[in-house]
Amino acid sequence: MEKIDAIILAGGLGTRLRTVITDRPKVLVPINNRPFLDIILNTLSQCNLVGHVILAIGYMAEKIIEEYQQTQKYPYKISFSVEEKLIGTGGGINKALSLTTTEKVLVFNGDSFVGVNLYELLKFHDDNHAAATMTVVEVDDTSRFGRVIIDKDGRIVSFLEKNSDDAAGYINAGVYVFQKTLFDDVVKDIPISLERDLMPLFLKKGVYGFITKENFIDVGTPESYRAASRLFLTK
Repeated sequence: MEKIDAIILAGGLGTRLRTVITDRPKVLVPINNRPFLDIILNTLSQCNLVGHVILAIGYMAEKIIEEYQQTQKYPYKISFSVEEKLIGTGGGINKALSLTTTEKVLVFNGDSFVGVNLYELLKFHDDNHAAATMTVVEVDDTSRFGRVIIDKDGRIVSFLEKNSDDAAGYINAGVYVFQKTLFDDVVKDIPISLERDLMPLFLKKGVYGFITKENFIDVGTPESYRAASRLFLTK
């Protein structure tokens, strides 16, 4: 399998974390004495499938650049797509795509982690001739995240909003594969959400859900941040 480019969305304000972390962006919050972002970058090192990582950054961008601009820890190139204004997750991907060269790209939410097998994810994407593939995990209560509805063939057919119900089901785990052509008609540098605005539009072009049973954790709230610290302490 040829190496592909990856985008990590690391531009969020991290507003809900401000009660515990105020001096850095949320992707740099310490998890057992290392930045959370290191966990994602180390995963990409181990899989040996990625040749170029683009960090889509905005809030406190200079701190992320300072941390990773000169690093020699990783076997791939790291570039920075700096957002001068808030343009959302969809806008962040769209801007960062200009720095990529592969026909498809991996995309990661920078404030969550799931131990998905990236080789199997990419193979699943290719085998289904998917326009996009979203990694999903099953949880007992989907109300905090929103629910992903998948048909018997693995194709995603709809999304339910957060707090729509508290039933068990699949949620978005924040790791994607996209064919770059999906973004051809998306206007550059405008605020747009991947989850709310773009993914529902992409469904008609063929979006599949790759199910993983690996642990999913995010650092978006003080409670989940503390849970992440406990989880990675045991690894």
